[in-house]
Amino acid sequence: MFKIVVDSCCDLPEELRQQAKISSIPLHITLGGQTYRDDGSLDTGLLITEMRKSPSPPVTACPSPGDFAQAMSGEDDTFVVTMSNHVSGTYQSAMTGALVKSGNGRVHVFDSKSASAGQALIVHNLLESIKAGVGYEDIVAKTEDFIASMRTFFVLESLDNLIKNGRMSRLVGQVASILNMRPIMGTDDGKIILVEKARGTLSAMGKLADHILKAPAAGREVLVIAHCNCLERAQRLKEDLLSKGGQLKDIIIVKTGGLSTTYANDGGIIVAN
Repeated sequence: MFKIVVDSCCDLPEELRQQAKISSIPLHITLGGQTYRDDGSLDTGLLITEMRKSPSPPVTACPSPGDFAQAMSGEDDTFVVTMSNHVSGTYQSAMTGALVKSGNGRVHVFDSKSASAGQALIVHNLLESIKAGVGYEDIVAKTEDFIASMRTFFVLESLDNLIKNGRMSRLVGQVASILNMRPIMGTDDGKIILVEKARGTLSAMGKLADHILKAPAAGREVLVIAHCNCLERAQRLKEDLLSKGGQLKDIIIVKTGGLSTTYANDGGIIVAN
């Protein structure tokens, strides 16, 4: 038997999480002196409001190795999917948890080299392999290859958290806002990179669709779109991608949880394929 464990940055449809009995290990978010447990009950609308009011950015804390060890323990083999090792200590915490867990079940921790929608797409791929009866070692090899070829893109409506976290200078951020610039960001081996800049959200979303369809993994049949409080924008992107042909058969739309919301902010879109 296999089981899947994720951190709370993995944005899965709740129905799938329950059906597949996927364990989600919560991170914690501290904002304005208040600490929130990202356990699925967090009101992301309230979080967005509080982030907008706060002069300082939210601070996140990864789960302890013991949190992961408890979820890994037992006789079942366990696959763990964490957000990129380049943006969080969660992967290292999970690796340490694997060393101290109890039981004879094997554990493999996947560094998603992504987050949010990327983690969800990896879980979808894992479930397909498990359903097909693929063995443990082959699942590990296939999933690592899948991760290596996966691309993640995102467009942010608000640059506030990038500015507050020091990822973008305040002056550059203000100029970008005045000029209505929307950066299209992506990942390269788990590191965040600038893919392209666009003038306005509409232009950015069009260019985002083009980058997705030209990505190395563009031939895949499934991709995931995570949205932060902008379902209509996610649905329009889905329609745009499906209308342009290719091999896409299914586009899964999910809502960002607490952790992803702190990064994407209001209006953010994250896509993995």
